[in-house]
Amino acid sequence: MNFKEPYVPTVVGLHLLGLALLVFGALEHPLMWGLGLAVYGLGLRHAWDADHIAVIDNSSRKFLQENKNARAVGFYFAAGHALVVLLMSIGAALLGQNLTGEHSALTLVGSWVAPLVGGLYLLLLALVNLRSCLQIMKGQHTHGGLLARVLLPLNRMVREPWHLLPVGFLMGLGMETASEVTLLAFSGSAAQQGVNWSAILSLPLLFAAGMTLMDTLDGLLMTRAYQQTLVQGATRKKYNLLLTAVSGSIALVIGLWTVLGWVSEHYHALPFIDRVDVSSLGFVLAAFGLGSLILLTFRPDRKFSQ
Repeated sequence: MNFKEPYVPTVVGLHLLGLALLVFGALEHPLMWGLGLAVYGLGLRHAWDADHIAVIDNSSRKFLQENKNARAVGFYFAAGHALVVLLMSIGAALLGQNLTGEHSALTLVGSWVAPLVGGLYLLLLALVNLRSCLQIMKGQHTHGGLLARVLLPLNRMVREPWHLLPVGFLMGLGMETASEVTLLAFSGSAAQQGVNWSAILSLPLLFAAGMTLMDTLDGLLMTRAYQQTLVQGATRKKYNLLLTAVSGSIALVIGLWTVLGWVSEHYHALPFIDRVDVSSLGFVLAAFGLGSLILLTFRPDRKFSQ
């Protein structure tokens, strides 16, 4: 790991600051120890949500194809997401339901913006990566065709890894997952119980620390996996095709599910969407990326069995 990268001091700093504030606050309110540990676990779990995994993994491949450093992709996405978490948690502690309740202005805006931005971005990544699969199968590396002309202007909107920071921020505005809702409830409840601000601020920082750690590691993992597949060789070409196809397909599923969920929520259509749970797909994609990296690292010359 390169300690000159921005994610190293930031991730370490979030852990140290969150822990320091928790220790200071827990001296007066010992129950905060358990609450702080629970919130940190929620942050770790939140990073495994399918939309996080799909955005980070597909974006990593995009930047590597453009010969750019993709190691900080996960960090920047998580940083944008963490900023929303921090602001919303402070709002919950200060104003409670007036700011973060179901019918608050910020919540309503977030419910419109976050799913639409996230879903459309995932669909873009899915189309880019699935198109790459066709190029790999055909042995082509050209960028012509109608699809390329449609996607290229959209693709240029995210040209550097740090551009994922606003993407993460906008996607975080929804605050719809159970882990995020639980964090807001913890922050608001702690404030109502008279817990000091040191302890209250430790909660979103510990959540952000856990989430940022896992998202950063996912970005590093997938960057390494895709770097391995981009090396010349018949075996690696097959892994590249398989990994890209799985990653792009999951992004397509998550993107479609997110956009259709947005339509269902705001236009009261497609009620079956609300009964579909795709959160486990994040674990599938992460496990597949890790497995591919292990196989390519330790068995680089082994051919697929026929």
